[in-house]
Amino acid sequence: MHIQLLSFILSLCLLATGDAIAQTKDRLDRRDKLLGFESVGLLESASGHCTAALIERDVVLTAAHCVYEMGQDFTFRAGYRDGTEIGVRKSVDVVIAPEYITARQNSDRPAAIANDVALVRLDSPMFEVGINPYEVTSEPRRGAALTVASYGRGRMGALTLERGCKVQKLYRRDVIGLDCDATFGSSGSPVFVHSQGHNRISAVIVVRTTEGSPRAETGAVALTELLPPLRATLNNNRSAAPKIGAVRRITVGQRNQSSAKFTKSGG
Repeated sequence: MHIQLLSFILSLCLLATGDAIAQTKDRLDRRDKLLGFESVGLLESASGHCTAALIERDVVLTAAHCVYEMGQDFTFRAGYRDGTEIGVRKSVDVVIAPEYITARQNSDRPAAIANDVALVRLDSPMFEVGINPYEVTSEPRRGAALTVASYGRGRMGALTLERGCKVQKLYRRDVIGLDCDATFGSSGSPVFVHSQGHNRISAVIVVRTTEGSPRAETGAVALTELLPPLRATLNNNRSAAPKIGAVRRITVGQRNQSSAKFTKSGG
């Protein structure tokens, strides 16, 4: 267990002193406000919800613990606001890093946090007006101005943008401490950097801020190392789509239908 990661986890559980978080929040409850953020959406199952973002026409990025804990059937609602969405799709494939699964089985929380990324393939590409996949870039630099887009508890009716987040600390294994305000449901939220006129995803929110703590860190994971093998695994299995009504969970490294594990909808 890395000491730095352990210290980070403990910091999420302790009250801290100092000034309150000063970021600005904006509820995107109108279509015009969503401009540029239409491809962030709710990822729902029968047991809960997280946030996810489109990175290919038929692939969304989220936190591994969301799909690990939330059952088997998922619905992605892009640009969701107050009961309506721009586009909606069902899931067919889920890819989680094997290191995350091993860490959960061994109750190794630092390792789980460091590998808490998953991809969900949708049943058809999204081409609705305004929906475009986000590019993924390298981890944010310390002091960079960031934006987090999330559907957190108490504000899941519409996407909330929190602008002006900053990197507080860079931990080992690509874990990043941010000063933004995450809560339940914010898991899987994209952390954006604005570059050359575009929003690019640089990390994913994986650990919420402790309630009542004015300066506790929010944990995010950078994508430079974790994302490429997940993407490759998903692409290698595109030709072996499951039957309608089934969600396939794929282990990184699997390449064909015979090696994939199928999980029927509903259990």
